[in-house]
Amino acid sequence: MKYCSNCGHQLKGGTKFCPACGTQISEDQDEVVDPATKDHKEGAQVGTTKQIKSNQEAEGSQTANSEQPQLGFIGSIQYIMQHVFEFNGDVAESRKSVFWWGYLGVFLLNFAFGFIPLIGPFMVWVTLILLVSACMRRLNYLGQNVGLGWLMMIPLVGLYPMFLMLMDKKG
Repeated sequence: MKYCSNCGHQLKGGTKFCPACGTQISEDQDEVVDPATKDHKEGAQVGTTKQIKSNQEAEGSQTANSEQPQLGFIGSIQYIMQHVFEFNGDVAESRKSVFWWGYLGVFLLNFAFGFIPLIGPFMVWVTLILLVSACMRRLNYLGQNVGLGWLMMIPLVGLYPMFLMLMDKKG
């Protein structure tokens, strides 16, 4: 098996580009063609998603411009839950659907919490934290201030970032 020396991702036979980082792979050798990545070869760990994630975060501009795969309801919920406490907005999120699928999931959860006496309203408010980091990533992509994502926690004021989530074009 071949491995990308840039990120350490395991490659299938005949692969011309690494599916994890997009680096062109030489057909004759088991290493990356780009000479700028040779210094990464020593530190590459085979098949670790942590290494792939750190490479993508280090190359934020590449992540923002690369095409992100579309996720359905379950995939979006899993993605939001994996990144729920990443409030820095470093990774630009080009998929509007991730936020809205997450919003639907939180809405359904809040509907269930609405039937719990006493702590139900508090739980409804607390579950909004699940959307804050998703909102911040999307605001980063749109070129808006990522701090506006915290407004999601304030009743009625939270409608402003939700309005921004409807936008498709960068500001």
